[in-house]
Amino acid sequence: MSIKLNAQSGGSVALDAPTQTTSSADLTLTLPVADGTSGQALTTNGSGALSFATVGGGAGSLIETVVGQCDGRTIAVSSGNYTLQNVTAHQSTTDTFTDLTGSSITYTPPTGTKKVVFTFSCYHEATSLSAINYMRLMVDGTEVTQAREIQAYDYNSYRHSVQRLDLTYTFITDATSQDVANGKFTSWTSGKTIKYQARRHGSSYTGNFHALKYWASGADGTGGGNVTSEVKIPMLRIESFA
Repeated sequence: MSIKLNAQSGGSVALDAPTQTTSSADLTLTLPVADGTSGQALTTNGSGALSFATVGGGAGSLIETVVGQCDGRTIAVSSGNYTLQNVTAHQSTTDTFTDLTGSSITYTPPTGTKKVVFTFSCYHEATSLSAINYMRLMVDGTEVTQAREIQAYDYNSYRHSVQRLDLTYTFITDATSQDVANGKFTSWTSGKTIKYQARRHGSSYTGNFHALKYWASGADGTGGGNVTSEVKIPMLRIESFA
């Protein structure tokens, strides 16, 4: 037996009962009362009750990735749309912890997430001596102390040092007890604002973020080094795992 649904513009869709080969028992499937979200699929509880859920590859599998350069772009994933900050200038460190431009995002993991990996990748140069800088990770205004980072180059008055910094931390979202200092949450079902902040060790140890120093002035790599650094747009990545 089958059920046929006719389209208004012609054609049809038919639902056919399976051919019983091993049993003559009836099969009852109960549909969900509402639609799911984009990317979800129908799943069963094993007893005929169907519901919409995010389908992953099992424990530890990657559910979604938010990744892009921090140039104001919007990224659409299953958990929502995320607009990254637009970084257009260098950022020099001061004696006060200041938000690291490009690193701030308010994120809600998709259903089934147990681990969130947050990565902020940016360029950095020394503008005075060894450029000793501190970086700290904040979640909704509270510091994750185990995510603290220190960057320092060799002590040099010529300030040649420049490199890429990859600041990464892994959050647990199904912890048995709340421990923000170690990035552990008992649940994460609404938006949390994640960001890095930076400050210098002192006025003699200033650093400059988002700076690509010494790139040759010629398009083919020739010419003198560009001491006045060009802006290097940072990249942000968030990965959610089951």
